[in-house]
Amino acid sequence: MATLWRMLVIGLVLAVMLPTGAWAQDDAASAEQDQEVVEDVIVVTASRTEQRLQEVPVAMTVISAEQLANTPADDYGDVLRAVPGLNVSQISARDVQIAGRSATGSLSTSQLVLLDGRSVYLDFFGFVMWDLLPVDFREIAQVEVVRGPGSAVWGANALGGVVNLITKSPWEMAGTSITLGGGELGSINGSLSHAGAGESSGYKISASYSEQDPYDRPTGNIPGSIPPTPYPPFENEGTEQPKLDFRYDRNINDGESILTANVGWAETDGIVHSGIGPFNIDKGTNFSYGKVSWAKNTFVLNFYANLLDGSAPNLLTRGVATGQFLQFDFLTDTYNLDFSNSHAFNRNTVTYGATARQIDFDLSIAPGESERQELGVFLQDEIELSDKVTWLLGARWDDIDPVGSVVSPRTSLLFSPKPEHNFRISYNEAFRAPSLVENYLDTAIIAALVDLGPIVTGLTGVPLPSIPYIFPTFTVGNPDLQEEKLTAYEVGYVGSLANGKTTVTLALYRNELEDATDFYQADSWSVTNPPPGWIPSPLDLALPPSAQAGLLLFLTTIQDIPSLFTYRNIGERVDEGLEFSLDYRPSTSWHWNLNYSYQAEAEVTGVAEDEVNQAPEHRLNAGLSYNGDKWYFDANFNYVDEAYWTDVLGSRFWGTTDSYTIVNLGVGYRINDNITVSLMGNNIFDEDAQQHIFGDIISRKISGQVRFTF
Repeated sequence: MATLWRMLVIGLVLAVMLPTGAWAQDDAASAEQDQEVVEDVIVVTASRTEQRLQEVPVAMTVISAEQLANTPADDYGDVLRAVPGLNVSQISARDVQIAGRSATGSLSTSQLVLLDGRSVYLDFFGFVMWDLLPVDFREIAQVEVVRGPGSAVWGANALGGVVNLITKSPWEMAGTSITLGGGELGSINGSLSHAGAGESSGYKISASYSEQDPYDRPTGNIPGSIPPTPYPPFENEGTEQPKLDFRYDRNINDGESILTANVGWAETDGIVHSGIGPFNIDKGTNFSYGKVSWAKNTFVLNFYANLLDGSAPNLLTRGVATGQFLQFDFLTDTYNLDFSNSHAFNRNTVTYGATARQIDFDLSIAPGESERQELGVFLQDEIELSDKVTWLLGARWDDIDPVGSVVSPRTSLLFSPKPEHNFRISYNEAFRAPSLVENYLDTAIIAALVDLGPIVTGLTGVPLPSIPYIFPTFTVGNPDLQEEKLTAYEVGYVGSLANGKTTVTLALYRNELEDATDFYQADSWSVTNPPPGWIPSPLDLALPPSAQAGLLLFLTTIQDIPSLFTYRNIGERVDEGLEFSLDYRPSTSWHWNLNYSYQAEAEVTGVAEDEVNQAPEHRLNAGLSYNGDKWYFDANFNYVDEAYWTDVLGSRFWGTTDSYTIVNLGVGYRINDNITVSLMGNNIFDEDAQQHIFGDIISRKISGQVRFTF
């Protein structure tokens, strides 16, 4: 509540400044103050063809280049945190997990992420490493967020939605920019970009580097853990992230078509959390890509390759074979060819396309398979029934190893009584394919190391020497996993008011998820399930019968030492919620927004409700920004309710994180046309924000930047 009062004070101060302060004086030069200031926003992600944002058949949010350029956000998680319906958890200095309309987790698997239509979803573990995107905020033209299923056009893994980051062309970035910055938590960042553009061709090259020390780890017992369980200690790590990217565009036949070629590389290190504890990504872990695209009118042809090469030792879990921390080496190569096209005739707009993908794997902890093939075809028809009513019908067929064939249909009915008001009702189906690790994980870890000698002596009176014994836990995949299937219902509204200066959106949804994938403890060591070599005795020691009886007696006293973890499909999970947003742009300089998300406690069948993650029930975001000739600022407020977590290690580590409020603030001043200085504060009131039960305490970070453009 203290933070809420602080925000009210800031709001009152800014309200006083609006009519008479320095901001108003700077803004006086803007002749457009009372004119319509909002232009049509064109998006491509909702249906894989260009559409006005007002007319898309899904709930959608767009973040503009101007918002990204002036944001005080530290990473893409901070940017997307303000989107209604998106649950964002920052777990370490580099580990950001995002899920749409569902609970996040240590490895969130339901959100498809694209960079210019190129998937950066990592199929081997089923998640996204946001820090391996090779571009920074100023290279992005806009971020398009589909808040709901997207498999009907994008295929597998668009279960909870799609985030598509669309980069600027060389013509939009012409010139050179150098940025240098640093601040608290040992943060250092710098970037260099240069773009040149002629009449028929252009290029862009960019490089960046950032580093940060680790946040503090939580101490004491895990909140709500039964029995009370302390946080296990491990050496936390910060992160270092160098990146390079190059793009070349060429207009062919006076712009009749355009050829685009991209190559990029990014490297990272630091902590990533998982169901078997944290891994420390080794320095040198890198992600590179190459892409070629050709577009003519509505026809788009893409070929790309994603190459990931890395390693990461676990910081808590040791392998049985070596006794050392479990080592995970991963090498994945993805090759993708896809096209899409659209034709309009009479009152129909037909969009269609196809995808072929080959993924090669070399995973040290999942050696059972080395490749996966995917094929997909989609078709949709947007039918203009009248000037006010549009009906969209579409479906996609995918064939993916080892799942087989999956069909994802969707339909939406849109009603526009006036051009500025749009109502929709929609039905969607989507799916997520099991990751390679979920299918083929195969390793043994140390569950407990026990000296049996004194234990058996105490139980039987038979004197025995020291007998160290490792209780193993076998962790194995499940090649028979079914795909996760989502059926989604939504009613929505988008309205444009006050000559386009105000936008109001409302969405109510119900998501029914079947066959959710669950990593669970399938068995424990016991008298009826003794560990390997337990009978006649551990380590093949010749023990007297009374001592062997003591060993069996000991098995009746142990408390839940797991013998097997594996994956399973569980019953149904139902998530219901509401999303409301209000966006107001009174002039070209000022912009404020407010949104609220409500997500009911998930209804679960097949397992107990306390065995699955539960998302925050309430989320509230507010933002205020100003962009004048000299000054600019951006302030945003994020409130997140408490959440429940069950996705790390065993049940002893399950618990609830408290609600938290984060306030970010950035202020910048353009000294002249070539030099801009800025000051940014993340979590400026330094609230202890723990965004996952096993996550770091995300504290305040103040940093400064200077940018040179010429």
